Amino acid sequence: MNWKILIAVVALIALAILLALPAFHRWNAGRVNDIRQEYIIQNAQGRVASYEWFYDMQEQISATRKKAELAKGTTEERGIRMVLAGMIAEYNAKSRMKSTRAQWKAVDLPYQIEQ
Repeated sequence: MNWKILIAVVALIALAILLALPAFHRWNAGRVNDIRQEYIIQNAQGRVASYEWFYDMQEQISATRKKAELAKGTTEERGIRMVLAGMIAEYNAKSRMKSTRAQWKAVDLPYQIEQ
């Protein structure tokens, strides 16, 4: 008799689990879809920020070059040239990245910037 009760309880638990699985699947699929959508939005924002970074940095490098020309012969020229060298090095380093920032750089921007 005890075995019959145990088998009945196990069967009822198995039946409850089987009936609950579709509802759990629908609930979990919705959560996964929400997470996936959030990742896509964040990933797109990162791509746009990376894309804009190259344009901004190119303009900053151009402006710093003009500042260095204006400061030619002054004591400030050396400091401006050091800042410019750092900016160019950062641009070139990010541009050389194979599968991260570099793939989101516009084609009309230079691959590398010369000193």
